Amino acid sequence: MGIFSNNQTAFPKVLRNAVVAFMLAATFAIGAYGVYSWQREKSEVRENLTILSSFLATASQSFFDSLGNGLVSLGQSLDKSSVQDNAESIRAELLSFQQRYPEVKAIVLFAPDGQMLLNTAVAAHETLPDFRTDPPYIEQLQLDFKSSQRYLIGAPEYGKALQRWRFALRHVVRGKDGTPRFLVQASIPLEHEGTFLHQLPAPEGSIIGLLRADGYQQARWPVAETAEIYGQASKGPAVRMIQANPGIKSGFFSGTSFWQGSRGERIGAFTRLSNVNMYAYVSVPADYVWQRWWLHNEPVLIVSLLFLGIVGFMAYRITLRERYHRGELIDQSRRDALTGLPNRAAVEDAIQHCIKSSRNTRGQFTVLFLDIDRFKDVNDSFGHTVGDQLLVEITKLIQSVLRGDDMLARLGGDEFLIVLPTSGLDMTLHVTQRLLQAFQKSLTVGEYTLRVTPSIGIALYPEHGEEVGALLQHADTAMYEAKREGRNAFTFYAEQMGARVRQRVQLDSELREAIRTGAFHMLYQPIVELNGGRIVGAEALVRWTKPSGELVLPDVFIGAAEESGLILQIGEWVLRDVCRQIKHWSADGLDVSIAVNISPRQFQDPELLTKIEAAMREFDLLPGLLELEITETAAMLNPESSMLIMGRLKALGIRMAIDDFGTGYSSLSYLKRIPADKIKIDKSFIDGLNIDADDNAIVHTILALARELEKITVAEGVESEDQFNTLRALNCNLAQGYLISRPIPPEAFKRFVLQHGGKAVISA
Repeated sequence: MGIFSNNQTAFPKVLRNAVVAFMLAATFAIGAYGVYSWQREKSEVRENLTILSSFLATASQSFFDSLGNGLVSLGQSLDKSSVQDNAESIRAELLSFQQRYPEVKAIVLFAPDGQMLLNTAVAAHETLPDFRTDPPYIEQLQLDFKSSQRYLIGAPEYGKALQRWRFALRHVVRGKDGTPRFLVQASIPLEHEGTFLHQLPAPEGSIIGLLRADGYQQARWPVAETAEIYGQASKGPAVRMIQANPGIKSGFFSGTSFWQGSRGERIGAFTRLSNVNMYAYVSVPADYVWQRWWLHNEPVLIVSLLFLGIVGFMAYRITLRERYHRGELIDQSRRDALTGLPNRAAVEDAIQHCIKSSRNTRGQFTVLFLDIDRFKDVNDSFGHTVGDQLLVEITKLIQSVLRGDDMLARLGGDEFLIVLPTSGLDMTLHVTQRLLQAFQKSLTVGEYTLRVTPSIGIALYPEHGEEVGALLQHADTAMYEAKREGRNAFTFYAEQMGARVRQRVQLDSELREAIRTGAFHMLYQPIVELNGGRIVGAEALVRWTKPSGELVLPDVFIGAAEESGLILQIGEWVLRDVCRQIKHWSADGLDVSIAVNISPRQFQDPELLTKIEAAMREFDLLPGLLELEITETAAMLNPESSMLIMGRLKALGIRMAIDDFGTGYSSLSYLKRIPADKIKIDKSFIDGLNIDADDNAIVHTILALARELEKITVAEGVESEDQFNTLRALNCNLAQGYLISRPIPPEAFKRFVLQHGGKAVISA
């Protein structure tokens, strides 16, 4: 067993270490792959952005060259016309040029002195703007007139005629002597789609544009606030690189800049245009690398993580199951399998903990030993399955009474132990009384409704013991004292109980020896009719004589026999001996019915019918001569089952009597249905007849009830002529008691009947 346990312990550890090693190796491999792929993705994004900026630079240069060459051709065509004399005559030609270059929204002609000759954005009848009153503008215009370049690209400005942001591309038309004749300007708007920038296949979220060497934006897309983008120089990372490295051809940048139009870091690349001092740039959000990396690696990572998750989950489940299995074995060793309650080992540990705690705080706690009265009768009558289910219901019932920190344990069979931490005498009494009250209600088990009672023994710490063993022993002793005192009660441990327990153990041993040696014998007490005094039968009473000659009365040993289960052997012997005696008397011509007491445990014995039938067959007995007496309490333990058993006995021809009537808790509805022939009025009520008003009322009521139910009544314990006469006046049917005869041996009973001619002589 030890080797198996060690293997069980080592396996999860080995599995856990192997899985951890595998997970670490796999995590390292995934991490290394992730770092490699991340660096590769960054390199590819950088390369792609550089390619895009280069493409944009080429496309932009091509756009400028195309438009510039177009302006040169337009200027040559216009030079043949009288532009200065009649500018409106060439409006149609300029509009035709705009159609060929849709990015151009206005063509403007300037004279060398700065006068605007024509603006296609201004209608023919409207007054043209005069920029000669704008010194900065006219100053730049004069500089452009002096330039020898084929075309010039101006910085972005807010066009007065177009009423929008635009930049100008200009060409100066000169005479053969080089003297400027006029200037042709193409205005390209910046704030709407359709410009040359939109032709670049840039990634989503990109910002593309042209950046002048002085830090101003030449063109950009997209743009939200035009004035903010074009109205001031940028201080961003690209500008800083360009200004720090004059003439730089290309570069890669990262950082933030207001002209990028978004918050957060961005990365990008720029390339210088070949013929213009501008730089084409493309930038994307910094997380674009992450997006591409995730897009390209998502399947691999998901599969890898899923694989790791499956392996980890399987290892976890295996380890958890192993741990659960080990925990379950440990828990099972400390719990009752039927009720799930802690067992003896667990509750002893709990008591030990309470002892330590109480010693430190000088406090108290209580141990309650609870045993279910006559539980064996339930098992014998209904089977162990019903008994087990009843124990589960009893567990629930007890738990409903206990407090949150109280502990309930099952020691085995029908024995329970309750520990009440930090409870003194008052709290113990309160809980115990609530327990007894809770057991007053019936419990439903399947199709059966059962009522059981507890006997509770109580031991207090430290008054009744300071060790676990002593507390358990003393609580057990007190529980047996509660049973001795009548059950359905509780008793605190007292020193003198130890001697009584030893006596009970000794009595149990002597009973077993008496059964083995046949030390029992039978006495018979006559039963007579109250009217006429005729002897109609007798009640068989068992007696025990010890080897020393000491006579032991039933009141002493019947309870112990019930508790130990020996009553079944004694009852079977009594039944067979009475049947033998009836057969013997019948052979002598003495035909009287004999009543035999059936104990509660006998009545619940599933073999009862079989034993009775066997005894009657053995002695060839007429059924009418045997009568069975069953106590009211035994009959009401399970009324439905009792009626079924009594019905089967009646079917055999055996007469039935309810003994000790009035001392139990019969329901009138059940009493009406019980197939009993007789009702025996308990001696305790007969003793108070003509003395106690309550007893008089009870006897009157029982007799009236019996008449209504058509039952024969038998008065027990009749000891005076006054009682005899009163009962006869009340129409009681039969009587037995010392007034008629004490219990006597079989031969004496035979002589008693024969001497009195079948009639008893009643004398005071």
